[in-house]
Amino acid sequence: MCRQILTTLLFVLLALVPLSPLRASDIPTVYITTADGRPVLSRDVWRERTALRIVMPDGTVAYESKRAGIRCRGNSTFEKPKKPYALRLDVSVALLGMPAGKRWVLLANFMDHSLLRNKLALEIARQTSLAWTSDSRMVNVVVNGEAMGCYQLCQQIRVGRRKVDTSKRNGYLLEIDRYPDSEYGFKTRLKRLPVNVKYPKMPTARQMRKMKERLDEVERMLYEDKTQSLAELFRTQLDMQSFADWYIVHELAQNAEPNGPRSCYLYKGKDGLLKAGPVWDFDLAFISVGLDDGGDIRPSRMQRTDVRMLTGDVLYNERAWWFDRLLQDTAFRSCVAKRWKELRPRFVALVPRLDEWHDTVKQSAEADEALWKGKDPARFDTFTSFESSFANLKRVYLYRIERLDSLLEK
Repeated sequence: MCRQILTTLLFVLLALVPLSPLRASDIPTVYITTADGRPVLSRDVWRERTALRIVMPDGTVAYESKRAGIRCRGNSTFEKPKKPYALRLDVSVALLGMPAGKRWVLLANFMDHSLLRNKLALEIARQTSLAWTSDSRMVNVVVNGEAMGCYQLCQQIRVGRRKVDTSKRNGYLLEIDRYPDSEYGFKTRLKRLPVNVKYPKMPTARQMRKMKERLDEVERMLYEDKTQSLAELFRTQLDMQSFADWYIVHELAQNAEPNGPRSCYLYKGKDGLLKAGPVWDFDLAFISVGLDDGGDIRPSRMQRTDVRMLTGDVLYNERAWWFDRLLQDTAFRSCVAKRWKELRPRFVALVPRLDEWHDTVKQSAEADEALWKGKDPARFDTFTSFESSFANLKRVYLYRIERLDSLLEK
């Protein structure tokens, strides 16, 4: 209890006490106060009339509202003591210099002691041709006067002219994910991929049928005649470059989640082609893992003999989603290799920014570490301090860039 009180005071001081301009550990603090003062513990019920206040390190108030909504979010991350949150504002607001929106996400990054895996992965994606990737800022979070730690405030994946830009008349946004989070869903005919319809919010039976027929046709073209090239598929169905860039992001991040499958988004572009993206969910990225036959990620430290080990020296997603077939196609492999060469300098240029993020978040990350120390079994992240986990993140990232020079040219 004493440690909890001291840590709360530390986060409050971090938000209110101006620091020397030579110090780079300044991040804003998000104060959340529910109407009844009770904790936020449900993913299903929005807590309305929640007060939301964002305070900059110099004490100025960047945003304030008493009409926000909040609930928990996440699947496996929801089970952790440090809860991730979804925020719903009453009006569209540009928070902390990010594009305006009503829906926001507070990622807890509880399974990542560096707190920066999702930040780095999203910035990697923002260097590619993927049409939209969530912007984010690191913040401290205090709920009902209790410090919750260092979070990542992100734009939520939404359809819109300045987000996922699909046709409002017959467009759609789908998520291939083994966790059903929508009453509107289906499975593809051949691969039995579980598909959640994210947009439209309430699709008609005809819209559902059309979406399923489209994905079934893609799989027919992919798998029923493997002797054919995929030229017709890319001409009429899939946007090749978006799938190549999406694949590169996940390989560079060493993210095995698509094997689940989990968080594999795609949408119908205004040109009629299906486009990969946006990217999401890199909690277990930039580490070596074991992968079982069902696509579940297993801790590498368990040294299980029944899993396939994935390290920085192998490809993580050559069997995931539709890539088992896409990577057999000469034109697609050539596109991946070409895009890697084009994008590589941008990925290298992120290394100094990674160091900047470290310096910016260091003080808050160490306070977060003290707050949650001993409450995380570290099943995946064997580096259990901020500094050691960050050092590993940077080392893995640099090594992965080097190894993909050969892995993506095969």
